[in-house]
Formats: sequence, C-alpha cells, structure tokens
Amino acid sequence: MSACCVVRSLLLMVLALPLGCGGSQPAPAAPEGAADGKQAGADDENVPVPEKWSDDMPEKQKVAFMKAKVVPRMAPIFQAFDAKEFARFDCTTCHGPNMKEPHDFLPAVEIKDGKFVEQDEHPELIKFMQEKVVPEMASIFGMPVYDPATKQGFGCARCHEMKM
Repeated sequence: MSACCVVRSLLLMVLALPLGCGGSQPAPAAPEGAADGKQAGADDENVPVPEKWSDDMPEKQKVAFMKAKVVPRMAPIFQAFDAKEFARFDCTTCHGPNMKEPHDFLPAVEIKDGKFVEQDEHPELIKFMQEKVVPEMASIFGMPVYDPATKQGFGCARCHEMKM
C-alpha cells in the first residue's frame, strides 16, 4: 500500500474523532450523483439550503446542506493537513464513490484499553481529528463536541462504526 493510501486510510479511520466516542445518529448519505461537483442549491431542483442541520429534514435538503456547508468548510481543513492527499475534497471523501452512509464507507474506529488504537502510531492524525475536524464538524451541525459525561454532542460515532 502506498504512503498516501496509508495516510488516507488512517485519516478516514479516525475522521471526526472527538475527545470521546459518542455522538448522535449518523450523518445521512447523499444520494447517487451528489459528488458531481455542481454548486449546492444551484441545481438540485432549486432546493433551498437549510441554515441549520436537522436529522428530520428531507434528503434533498440534507444533500444541499452538505454541499453548501460541510464541503466548503472542511476542504481547506483537510487540505491544510495534507494538500496532496486531499487536493480533491468532496462528498466522496466521506461517503465513497457510491455515496454510502459514512458508517458503511469509513473504517470502523477501534478503542482498546480506553484509547484509540492508532494513537501511538499516528498521534498527529489523532490530534488533527480532535483539534480541527471534530470542532468544525460540530460547529457546522450546530452541536457541541461530544461530552462523555452527558453522552451528547458530535462525536466519532456520528460517522464511524465503533469497535470497543
């Protein structure tokens, strides 16, 4: 496996890692063709882009929200971490080429003995996810970062299957 594939796999493994591992329901997958590079809200049958995320909004509004709010804010964060690996950052980065649910595309996150399995081998990656990705995603979704005490907020379980 090439070095860039290892980095991408590891980034995907811990995408959206918070200080804890909880989170609410997974983010929904965008429908087929959502990563076609079109401007959010500009095509999708003039679907308005919601100001705030809701797990209950119609699928087309979820797609519009992701395209208009998630991709533009997360792309520069990932590109600052690895410009080459994330030169193209779009819906497929988290949903894959077939626009699956993130839980079905991203690697599971494994915790052993109270810590992330990748912590020792890739501490910079864990730090990036905890300090940059999770707070920004929580902000985009209008949620606090996951708090293990309350079990509320945006955490890695929002996008990843958890293995304990």
